[in-house]
Amino acid sequence: MISTAIYSRVSTDEQSKGYSLQTQAEACHTYAKERGYKVVATFTDDYTGAALDRPALNQLRDYMLNNPLDAVIVYDIDRLARKSAYQVLIEEEFKREGVTIEYVMAQYDDSDEGRLQKQIRGVIAEYEKAKIMERSKRGKRGKAKSGFVLTGARPPYGYKVKSEPHKAWLEINEEEAAVVRAIFEWYVNGDQNGVRMSANGIAKKLTNMGVLSRGDRVSHVAKKHGNGVWQRAMVIHVLTNETYTGTWHFGKTKMIDDGKKRKPKSKRGLGKQIARPRDEWIPVEVPQIIDAQTFSRAQKRKKEILRKRGGHATRNYLMKGRLTCSKCGYGIRGQFVHGKNQYYLCNGKRQVVKLCDMPSVRGDWVDQIVWEWAKTIIESPENLRVGLDDAQKELEQENQALFERLGIIEEQMAHYQGQLDKILDLYLDGEFPKEVLTERKARLEDLLFNLGKEHNDLIVHVRHVTMTDNQLEYIEEFCAKIRKGLDLADFNAKRQIIELLDIRGKIAFENGEKVLYLKCLIDPKEQQPRLPMQISPLSNIGAIAITPCAFPPTVPFR
Repeated sequence: MISTAIYSRVSTDEQSKGYSLQTQAEACHTYAKERGYKVVATFTDDYTGAALDRPALNQLRDYMLNNPLDAVIVYDIDRLARKSAYQVLIEEEFKREGVTIEYVMAQYDDSDEGRLQKQIRGVIAEYEKAKIMERSKRGKRGKAKSGFVLTGARPPYGYKVKSEPHKAWLEINEEEAAVVRAIFEWYVNGDQNGVRMSANGIAKKLTNMGVLSRGDRVSHVAKKHGNGVWQRAMVIHVLTNETYTGTWHFGKTKMIDDGKKRKPKSKRGLGKQIARPRDEWIPVEVPQIIDAQTFSRAQKRKKEILRKRGGHATRNYLMKGRLTCSKCGYGIRGQFVHGKNQYYLCNGKRQVVKLCDMPSVRGDWVDQIVWEWAKTIIESPENLRVGLDDAQKELEQENQALFERLGIIEEQMAHYQGQLDKILDLYLDGEFPKEVLTERKARLEDLLFNLGKEHNDLIVHVRHVTMTDNQLEYIEEFCAKIRKGLDLADFNAKRQIIELLDIRGKIAFENGEKVLYLKCLIDPKEQQPRLPMQISPLSNIGAIAITPCAFPPTVPFR
């Protein structure tokens, strides 16, 4: 019996167009039953078909590699992909594993005619996707210009959405609006004693008062902390939201294609989101909660606070942005305490409701230990080269799927270029009408263009996640250049080395002592460092206990 898996996909804007997951699943099961197929697994994506990497599709790929599978049933070609090039790549990828893809809505022979029909259907699906996107964007802008908001079920805190078919507007939620007014009052004018409060102080006050946030009232708003817990970021979001002055704006950001591949996330756009110029925003009048003068004073005070804190931001922390807490997983930040000492402090400890009790660690101890460890790497050119070579091999293994996909694209491009050359020969021989060949030529050129773009995008991504021979040589040359002057290196030079070797660490508290676990570029999988260091059998990374008696470090790596 033929073993099959079912793959179905829907994106948010297609739910009402007959593409529901239930409809697809029922049709696919009926298709399998009529042919006597055995359905062994089902995979469903709520994700755009204009992406090659999707959560459920990736799960299907993994299943295919680890389980016997003969075929995959898909409702229609546009459920597999919204780009003709992606449809070709996915089919070829599965074909190499001995798995065919069958479509419920149409059957295509494994012949030139069948492949031509699929290409035509794929081009149509791509065109339909472009039209859907264009109509959606035009419709949203039209609604905004007509004075309606597009906030879905997540209006700004202090408002509620009133809606009718195809239009919505904001009304004041008086209970929440009172909280918004209190936040601005405490921040701009002060509390009952006239003392102006910080955003963190306001968050603590609201938490102590048991004031419910939006995430406490509705289930579709994600919230990490318990009921009635406010965080500084939530208060800042209120203080910087211009909507409260009576104007909501549409189109403040846009998505651009920056050439980078990102980990697929449900209901997220493809690309990088950036701010639009303000003159492109579309203003929509809404009820006012805060007057413009109060809002302006709040922004002015926020800038003053940032300017006053500028001195602290310039302090040198060698491992800034490169440490995490092993207990709670939060990042660790530098903090200047008591006007003289620098510390690394867990951000989980700084929350309004503390999530961690990890002790702070002297910054100079951590930085000195990290630097001594970095020096041992740089001072051994033989071990450095071995480590870099091994790291390159490990990265290549981790990204083997990308290289295989590149190979498939290059083969397909060669195949379709061959077909394009044949069309030219047929045209010169005069065996087919010019109109037929011109149409076929246009489809092949479009497919080749899309395959070429995907090829270039993958090349850029591969360069981000792997190391080239030139990069390895640069690291070696740089380390050789600075090797003799390590003891004289200033902060900027040290920081450059830390970034070059991509040294990162975790701080832990074990058996009554603070411990620093370190890894770097030549140990991407946190295996034992291939460096001349003393390592205990229980360790898989390499670490130094951070205690006063271990400075400079003399205890074994953990």
